[in-house]
Amino acid sequence: MNIKDLRKEMMLAKKTDPKKSTILGMLLDAAQKLAKNDGNRDANEKDVLAAAKRELKMAHQSIEAGIDVGNAVEILEVFIPKTMSPEETQKIVDAIVAGLPEKNPKLIGMVMGTLKKEYGEKLNMGIASQMVKTALS
Repeated sequence: MNIKDLRKEMMLAKKTDPKKSTILGMLLDAAQKLAKNDGNRDANEKDVLAAAKRELKMAHQSIEAGIDVGNAVEILEVFIPKTMSPEETQKIVDAIVAGLPEKNPKLIGMVMGTLKKEYGEKLNMGIASQMVKTALS
């Protein structure tokens, strides 16, 4: 979601769901701070994603500490793309490894770079890393 849409949604939520509006406001503020700290530029979708991940992590930490965060987790999860299943990830890893000239653990970085470039946020890179290590060993 871009900044313009986030602002619009926050304004709509002000009238109907003040808690949601507050959470979206915090998200918008966090995204803008990230952009400002990164060369004093305007916030973009990557900033919203990074801010949503950070805010979601803090919400989960609050829950673990016994703090009620209401529906913050559900609101923030909307901004984070769903990752592929382990089965889908395995198929992708297998296809990339099959295209290599040899199975060599030294190629882990190259395979991980390809995964990140082609699939980015769609993959859980921790899971993919383990699969690549197994496939190349």
